[in-house]
Amino acid sequence: MNQMPLGFGDDKNGRGRRNESYASGHRLFFALCPPDAIEQQAAAIADDYRRAFSLSGRPRLTTLHVSIIWVGDYPKLPEDVVFAARQAGATVESAPIAMTFDRIMRFPQARALVLCGEGGRKPLTRVHVQLGVGMHNAGLRHNISRDFTPHMTLLYDRKAVPPTTLDTPVSWTASEFLLIESLIGETEHRIIDRWPLLG
Repeated sequence: MNQMPLGFGDDKNGRGRRNESYASGHRLFFALCPPDAIEQQAAAIADDYRRAFSLSGRPRLTTLHVSIIWVGDYPKLPEDVVFAARQAGATVESAPIAMTFDRIMRFPQARALVLCGEGGRKPLTRVHVQLGVGMHNAGLRHNISRDFTPHMTLLYDRKAVPPTTLDTPVSWTASEFLLIESLIGETEHRIIDRWPLLG
């Protein structure tokens, strides 16, 4: 799941599976989080677009992130899943990743306004695959996507907007990745664990 507003259920083993029934609960995923200065830059871009195109969606000021891989959605977060996800996180080997988003566009299916770009895509895709393999080895669904597209969701809105190249790209070097618990419907993230990107 790449920041798409889908719900997920539990399969017979208690592992998350796709199901659009959850309006609340706990979503577990790995992500990069931008530093404060980048959050402010992205929030300013979202605000500019919101005004320019009369969008009603609210910018995601406190939960901006770049999803690496989704673990699952649960009505109550299972401790064994958290343990397995931590095991998967510990398997990653990657240098710091230079991220650059130089475009803004809409993901129609998710009704999301996002920042995207090619800067950092290849190394982040490698981390995506490493985590997927680590999750599989730890007994979780691997959730590796052939269509993995690094992006940062700014807001959700039903209204379409034209894709645009940014005059000033949103760039930073990610030196760590995180395991995050999202409270579905609450716009709240809790950091469960973090790992440095050292090389």
